[in-house]
Amino acid sequence: MSFWKVVCIFILSGLLFGQESNQFVHGKNFSLDCSLCHSTQNWRVDLTKIGFDHNQTGFTLYGAHRQVDCQACHQSLVFSHVGSNCMDCHTDIHKGEMGVNCDQCHTLRTWENRFEVFELHQKTRFPLLGVHAIVDCQSCHNSQDKLDFKLKPVDCNQCHLEAFMGTLNPAHQKAGFSLDCQRCHLVNAANWKQAIYEHSQTFPLSGGHAGIECIDCHSDRYQGLSVACFSCHQQDYRSTTNPNHQVFGFPTVCEQCHTSENWQADQFDHLAVSGFALEGVHGRPDDVRCIDCHVNNQLQGLPRDCYGCHQKDFLQTTDPDHVDGGFQHDCLVCHNQEAWQPAEFDHDQTAFPLTGAHGNVNCEQCHVNGQFSGTPTDCYSCHQAKYETTTDPDHQKNGFSHDCSQCHSTSAWQPATFDHTETNFPLTGAHQNVNCIECHQDGYANTPTACVACHQQDYYDTNEPNHRAADFPTSCDDCHSTSAWTPANWDHDSEYFPIYSGAHKDEWNVCADCHVNTSDYSQFECINCHEHSRSKMDDKHKEVTNYVYESRACYDCHPNGKEGDGDD
Repeated sequence: MSFWKVVCIFILSGLLFGQESNQFVHGKNFSLDCSLCHSTQNWRVDLTKIGFDHNQTGFTLYGAHRQVDCQACHQSLVFSHVGSNCMDCHTDIHKGEMGVNCDQCHTLRTWENRFEVFELHQKTRFPLLGVHAIVDCQSCHNSQDKLDFKLKPVDCNQCHLEAFMGTLNPAHQKAGFSLDCQRCHLVNAANWKQAIYEHSQTFPLSGGHAGIECIDCHSDRYQGLSVACFSCHQQDYRSTTNPNHQVFGFPTVCEQCHTSENWQADQFDHLAVSGFALEGVHGRPDDVRCIDCHVNNQLQGLPRDCYGCHQKDFLQTTDPDHVDGGFQHDCLVCHNQEAWQPAEFDHDQTAFPLTGAHGNVNCEQCHVNGQFSGTPTDCYSCHQAKYETTTDPDHQKNGFSHDCSQCHSTSAWQPATFDHTETNFPLTGAHQNVNCIECHQDGYANTPTACVACHQQDYYDTNEPNHRAADFPTSCDDCHSTSAWTPANWDHDSEYFPIYSGAHKDEWNVCADCHVNTSDYSQFECINCHEHSRSKMDDKHKEVTNYVYESRACYDCHPNGKEGDGDD
């Protein structure tokens, strides 16, 4: 026999004879093989890791049974012939009413298993719906402080009679409501207050009626109430002053003008009743009230024209002043029913349509002192001050025409667009970009058209070549164009001597290379530019008649700058 087994027997023997143990006395029926439950690591038994195989007893430990102490079931320390039925350990609080099969509602996982109870209840004649599915069993199965699971009536009032009696909005008992709660309440509703009484069977609740409390209409009774609007809205009828329903003698059939959507949404057919259609701002109650036109509740004899109501507006308007301007009383000529401002007078219907900048000016800028009849239509009448103060060019000094449209447009006073092509001097080239006074310094009448009249100083100041010294003609357009003063386009090659082509091309830099006398361009020198030897030239020309060693003679024989020129 092993040492540890001897120790176990010794200890167990002590227990069998009643020595104290910190757990319980095992009894004589326990096996002497301690290793079935204990280990050498710790004598105390860890019930979650107990080594004893309870399956050998025929009662396998499942669920919560695995978490309880052995003594919870084996209280008498008898470990054989312990009952295996639920009732052997669990007190039947149902008093036999639910039978002995506890697993109908409970599981080994947990004693309180609402899911299984719920599923079981669904098979009865009262399935659990809505809020019923989440209440405790004793909320319904409670009779004289004890649970009662015997079959009960399933009428709502059996449980909810107290709620029925205590409800005041509406007061169910006083109103004589039926005890059949399902007429208004649903068994699958989330709470008792989710009532869905079908009011359309009596009086459809639409518009503003849908959001009010029952007691607002049913203050003390629910039977025999009138469905006429006036029966509830009599006070509204009598207290309304815009318009005063009583004074006007309005009918008490409220729906002729009002709807359930909005008491203020007036549906009164003003055109059919009065012959005056409420259009634009007239038809908006927030802008125009009935009493604004029906002063002192007057219904008959009211004016139909605009001036009849808007005379005060007509008299007080100063921009423009309607009275001083002699405006007609037909307000619709300028105004519309959408708003008094802005006015939209169609100036195109007059002799002076508003174009360009004229469309953005205030009326009084042209119609001074409220004068709207006989207003002149010519430009000068309004723009005389501008005409007289303009200095570039000076209109008054130069006697310009008073027909401003010859140069200006209605788009803007500047820039002016005088058509110079209509004169005897069309503006071309650079002339189009100069100010008028550069040419018209002495006025605009009899202005000369010759170039030198404006460009005489340019003529005098030019040194390359010196026009004045060379006695060049003053017909500037012989060499220059209006595009630019330089470069000049004088044709030296075809008119005089080829210097831009032939042998002389690119052989000179300035005019003075040949025209050494800048005061006389009729004089020129050929010999100074060429490396000539007089003796050589004399010998070469000894057979030439009238040969002279000078530049003029060279040109006479060689007018094109070639050696064979002049040979017959």
